[in-house]
Amino acid sequence: MTRSISLLLLAAAAFAQDAATLDDLARRNRELEERVRRLESTALSEDVARYLEERLPAEGADGAESILPGGRSIRITGEIRIREEIKDRLYAPMDPGGAESFDFAHMRTRLRFDIDVLENLAAVVELQDIRTLGEEGSTTADTEGVDLKRGTIVFRNLGGHDLTVEAGRFVMVYGDQRLIGHLEWFDQGRTYDGVRGMFKGEKYWIDAFAVRVRETVTPDDDQWFVGVYGGREWLEAYALLFADDMAMAGEVGTDDTMFVTVGFRIARTSGDWDYTTEVAFQTGDVKGDDLGAFAFAVVVGRTFPDVRWAPRIALEIDYASGDDDPTDGDSGQFQTLYPTNHLHYGYADLVGWSNILDIHVRFQLKPLEKVVVEIGVHHFLRPEEAGGWVNAGGAVVRPGLAGASDHLGDEVDFTVTWKPSKALSFLVGYSIFVPGGFVEDTGASPTAHLAYLETRVVW
Repeated sequence: MTRSISLLLLAAAAFAQDAATLDDLARRNRELEERVRRLESTALSEDVARYLEERLPAEGADGAESILPGGRSIRITGEIRIREEIKDRLYAPMDPGGAESFDFAHMRTRLRFDIDVLENLAAVVELQDIRTLGEEGSTTADTEGVDLKRGTIVFRNLGGHDLTVEAGRFVMVYGDQRLIGHLEWFDQGRTYDGVRGMFKGEKYWIDAFAVRVRETVTPDDDQWFVGVYGGREWLEAYALLFADDMAMAGEVGTDDTMFVTVGFRIARTSGDWDYTTEVAFQTGDVKGDDLGAFAFAVVVGRTFPDVRWAPRIALEIDYASGDDDPTDGDSGQFQTLYPTNHLHYGYADLVGWSNILDIHVRFQLKPLEKVVVEIGVHHFLRPEEAGGWVNAGGAVVRPGLAGASDHLGDEVDFTVTWKPSKALSFLVGYSIFVPGGFVEDTGASPTAHLAYLETRVVW
């Protein structure tokens, strides 16, 4: 009996020792697992930090970049622009007498994604919201929608060459934007739907595009814009075809439109001097009328970098032909196509590059490193007295009148731009238009005013 008890006690002690050993092993195992987890976590965080440091742009760079699966990237940029405007007696096709005055604030919000899909394949998506502040009439209303500014598929390095093709909705800008521009002063800006190929050689570049401006199914009346634009060093040249299948009334009948614009642009600098010349010719048919028109622009400027405030003065002469007889079936009026006229013929946007002679003097000063002050003075004349007054949108404000003065009016533009940082800018401006003899001869002739204050943030 005593022996049996002793054996049981020895067995119990051995079991307890084995259990303690197992508990100790389990504890040690947990400690090892925790140490491994911490080491792996630390190593992973260091790897991620190093990877992001290599991939993300430095502070202050334009846009943010994130990592997509497969090591590709997505770049995110955007903009918020708010502008308050006061428009007093500004002439327009719907208000040719300049009777209206109003003020409003409008806002543009954009968010853009540049997505690196594959090595030579990318996609660009840009969303845009445009609104007049307060137009919804209630703090709970939701009547506005988001539009597509860009939606583009981009193929790069096709055939191993520096050839890029983009298809979808995109923006085009060429030269001084007298014929093809982005129109960014206008909230929506200007976009084109179609396809464009861009080739860059060692000493030259050439673009070819075909875009559909209007698509209708019944009836099938489309509007097309096709062109080739290229250049090298200081010389650019282009050939542009505009076609509109919709039959519209011309001077002597009703027909469609198809015409060609060919031209060239020279832009050079020599020391403190800069020179720009552009000449364009048009031929074809406009609403069934035979078109023969031309336009030119000459800019000569000089900067004085060693003088206080680094002043620049420039003289610009812009000419575009008009129609001398609106009843003969022949049109001499230059067609403005898709420009950014706001840059050239007065910030009030009362004049476009059609039936106009604009003698423009511009002064620019930099009183502070990040502040630019500009004063522009325009003297507007009409080459053809029978031709109408055409505004920046290409619409007729007032038709021509035989015997009326050729002096359309004079405009003074004053702007101050302050850009305290890369992301933030302010613009304040004031323009005054004093009517000339033509306005007085053809109706009401009030003095027009435009004032605005703009705040813009980009990232």
